[in-house]
Amino acid sequence: MHFTADYLDYMAEWARRIEGEVISSDRAGEQIFLLRKPLGVVAGILPWNFPFFLIARKMAPALLTGNTIVIKPSEETPINCHLFSQLVAQSALPAGVFNVLYGQAQTGAELAGSAAVDMISFTGSVATGARIAAAAAPHITKLNLELGGKAPAIVLADADLDLAVRAIHASRVINTGQVCNCAERVYVERKVADAFIDKIASAMAATRYGDPLARPDIDMGPLINRQALQRVQAKVAQALQEGAQLITGGQVAELGAGFHFQPTVLAACHGQMDIMRQEIFGPVLPIQVVDSLEEAIALANDSSYGLTSSLYTRDLGKAMQAMRELDFGETYINRENFEAMQGFHAGVRQSGIGGADGKNGLYEYTHSHVIYLQS
Repeated sequence: MHFTADYLDYMAEWARRIEGEVISSDRAGEQIFLLRKPLGVVAGILPWNFPFFLIARKMAPALLTGNTIVIKPSEETPINCHLFSQLVAQSALPAGVFNVLYGQAQTGAELAGSAAVDMISFTGSVATGARIAAAAAPHITKLNLELGGKAPAIVLADADLDLAVRAIHASRVINTGQVCNCAERVYVERKVADAFIDKIASAMAATRYGDPLARPDIDMGPLINRQALQRVQAKVAQALQEGAQLITGGQVAELGAGFHFQPTVLAACHGQMDIMRQEIFGPVLPIQVVDSLEEAIALANDSSYGLTSSLYTRDLGKAMQAMRELDFGETYINRENFEAMQGFHAGVRQSGIGGADGKNGLYEYTHSHVIYLQS
């Protein structure tokens, strides 16, 4: 709740910094003005993993650039949106500016395919993003897509291993690993591989998990539903069949309520395993040993995803090399995987482009209007 309020405050401050341009003209006596104008109606289609905050992330830039918005929450988490809309109803926002449309996947498809929608901002899976793009194509509707991730974490021999373990553990168990930013695979340099694997396995095994309503002291709650639990379980089983080594976890945790999977570490993984190439979206950490930064970067870039990445090293030169060569929209160095509000949350390839952070994201919600004024 506090982070959502902070984000609204941050985006509101940008309302004073929506800038146009004055461009030189080849014609004598002519001035060219570039203005920013609202698009019209923005559709915000949401996933279930951050159902409250992501409403603000879609709404704030849309409204402060003069648009109206229709929010379509996930059918898995409609109550958060209902509570958000109650707060909006208590504000001075005029009726019809903020709107909510509940429903299943077909509702989202109808919204994406509507000629009345001028822009679609979507956060979610690659598969759903592709369907939204197809539905929007007949009207050439503007798209802002933040899709899946398979974030690599590179741990070099000179890294502060305790820092790397804390950050990667935090990144892996936040929201039960159901975050597109999360460290989804680790490449650790051989010299420190055994030590790192021992430390991260201990951290994962010590994770406190359970029902957050019954235990306020936990680090991790359940997965979203039974299908998610079964998917994570199947991915771990497949990895073990392909030769991965189970270090800790690996089982469904029967806690009486909710869909819980033990925090899991898999070693002896390699780049052709599905668990190293496709999203897990659960508390499972696969690890591959490498012999150099160059090898780690090559393996990290060998992916159809490109949202976030991370690196752990004390060597500034290696950090600068990774910044140049990692093919991801964001790289976190010696810290957990989570963007700052004032940063630019963006990716390449199947991760699409996350908008709404900073001025570049803000301008996604406007169109350029070029005016030729001949005096």
